Amino acid sequence: MKVVIETQLDVEGNRGLRRGEFYIKDSEFKKDADWFISIKAYEWIQQQIAEYGGRKTEIVKVTWNEEHDITEIVKQVRPIEPMDDLPF
Repeated sequence: MKVVIETQLDVEGNRGLRRGEFYIKDSEFKKDADWFISIKAYEWIQQQIAEYGGRKTEIVKVTWNEEHDITEIVKQVRPIEPMDDLPF
């Protein structure tokens, strides 16, 4: 399924708005649409932060298809840390 994600970010006092189209697997969409779209939005925001050179960035608002506000869910998404099972 194709969704339109809109992000509003505050980069050191300057607000910016971006929209992008993304594809979400139907099986993921049926399980928990907001969660899987939030993961995609989080990944996209990380790319935007990299473009800004790592400057202090705050997520102001994130929506999908202009009517579903997922801001708080996106703020809860965290990358999966690799297990620290090295022998040394």
